[in-house]
Amino acid sequence: MRITERQVGEATVLDVRGALVGYKSAEMFDETVRRLCRGGSTEIVANLARVPAVDLVGLGALVAAHRAVREAKGVLKLAAITRRIHDLVVITRLLTVFDTYDSVEEAAGREPRAADRSPAPVSAGIQNFLRRA
Repeated sequence: MRITERQVGEATVLDVRGALVGYKSAEMFDETVRRLCRGGSTEIVANLARVPAVDLVGLGALVAAHRAVREAKGVLKLAAITRRIHDLVVITRLLTVFDTYDSVEEAAGREPRAADRSPAPVSAGIQNFLRRA
C-alpha cells in the first residue's frame, strides 16, 4: 500500500493505493493520520478509489483514524469508496460513523454533496436489506 498527500482547498487528501489489509498497512495509515493531526490538519480526506480491499485490521485503522482526527477537533472523510468497501461499511453499520462522498472534490467542499442533490431511486431489494439491518 502507498499513501500520497496533497492539498485540495483546506483539506489534506490522502490518496491511498493498494489494499488496506494487515498490520503493516494499518500502521502506515494510522501513522500518517496522526502525523497530520499533530501538524494541525483538521480536515482529512481519505481517497479510497484505488483501494481494492479492506480487511478487519484495515477497517480498525479507519475507525482509529476517525477517532484520532475527531479528538484533534477535526473531521475524517472517506471519498470515492469502491462498491466493495461501501458494502463493508454498510454491513458493519459504520456508515453512521463515516462521512462518505462520491469524489475527493465533493469531500473537500468543491462541489455539492450527493446527499444535497436529488436522490437516486433505491431498489426494493436494497430497501428490504436496509430495513433488516
